[in-house]
Amino acid sequence: MVFIVILAMGAGFYLSLKQSQERDKQNKVVQDVFWPNPKQLNDFSTEDHNGKKFGLDNIKGKWSFLFFGYTNCPDICPITMSVMADAYKKLSIEFENFQTIFITVDPERDTTNNLSSYVSYFDKNFIGLKGNVKNESSLISQIGIAYYYNKNDKNYLVDHPASIFLIDPEMRLLAKLSPPHKSQKIINQFKEIKRFVDENN
Repeated sequence: MVFIVILAMGAGFYLSLKQSQERDKQNKVVQDVFWPNPKQLNDFSTEDHNGKKFGLDNIKGKWSFLFFGYTNCPDICPITMSVMADAYKKLSIEFENFQTIFITVDPERDTTNNLSSYVSYFDKNFIGLKGNVKNESSLISQIGIAYYYNKNDKNYLVDHPASIFLIDPEMRLLAKLSPPHKSQKIINQFKEIKRFVDENN
């Protein structure tokens, strides 16, 4: 009888622990997601790395990973882009409607050719965007990206965030994925966020 009571207590503790872990997991997803009021993106117009017009219609109906940086970045950008390339390659096996977009915060130096070479180096499907960083309708302004030019010479550095932003198919700023970034971490975050959103729509 004592054994049965102990066994029942142990089973109860195990179930309680599993439920607690599941709640913690869900809470982590909620923390990553701007929910229940994700920001709806407004229309914008810019140019991609091929010199073609790019706007809100190019985001509609797709999950979009956005990263803001510049091609002369010595560390954060190439590291993050490499991680995103690995995550993109693995996610593309399972999902179709998603894309990775690199938006420059240094359009003065990041010409169309520079952007094209840069994003294509990491993955031929990656998209590079430029434009007027001070334009109120730009993605930089809409998402609220802070950046700072350390202009001591022509090889100046630009301070910028290292987070990855996630836009859902309804063109809403849904989540911010904070560093440090690992490809499997990004994959897991995306799957959990997508599942969370699907269940709440």
